[in-house]
Amino acid sequence: MFSDIKAVIFDLDGTLYNFRGLPFRLVKALPLDFFLIRADRQIRRGFKGCDFGSSQAYKIEYGKQMSLYCRFNPEDALNWYSNRYMGTMCFLLKRYYSQRPLLPQVFAKLHEKGIKIVVFSDYPRVLQRIRALDFSDDTLATISGVYSAEDFGSQKPAPRPFLEIAKNLAVKPENCLMVGDRDDTDGAGARATGMNFIQIQTHKTRVIEANHPLWTWEDFAQWVLDGMEPLEK
Repeated sequence: MFSDIKAVIFDLDGTLYNFRGLPFRLVKALPLDFFLIRADRQIRRGFKGCDFGSSQAYKIEYGKQMSLYCRFNPEDALNWYSNRYMGTMCFLLKRYYSQRPLLPQVFAKLHEKGIKIVVFSDYPRVLQRIRALDFSDDTLATISGVYSAEDFGSQKPAPRPFLEIAKNLAVKPENCLMVGDRDDTDGAGARATGMNFIQIQTHKTRVIEANHPLWTWEDFAQWVLDGMEPLEK
């Protein structure tokens, strides 16, 4: 198990940092936008696993749905989401959150072993958000790519982004390891494309699934630093 990993694809939120309290802080920072934030959450739940084919098609549908929920002009809805909402998220990450312990060492070890590293989030502004978490230039230099599912016009666990990321890395899906905190998105997308999967336990993990490993971040980090010895099935 995990004997020939050539690329590790990391989810961001909940995986590379502890996101506890983030929804509350978003509402507290944008109290007048409460109904817009709630509408965004409802729309994103409805988009789970959907693939609209392109970023533009995704944005059109998102704007349309926001206008139905909030009687918001679609163009204004997109501007709100891209600038006010995501801008506030980046601010909160910078102020209140930090990367997981040993993350620079984990990325450096993977890079040293010739394993490609990707950060793949459902949300946009991936590079801006990881910079907000104080990734050093040395750590950023180990990353082969940053991707948002929205840029593909989809939401996890839609298979196409997983496959396109593997193709961009020139790595077969079966040689990719997806590391994420959600089995229903990160795990389901990995299984649908033949990738390996490790679930990182968070405060929101409710059910321990039997068909894949569930690790703390600390255990995962130690496994990488110890050389990623193959695990028994």
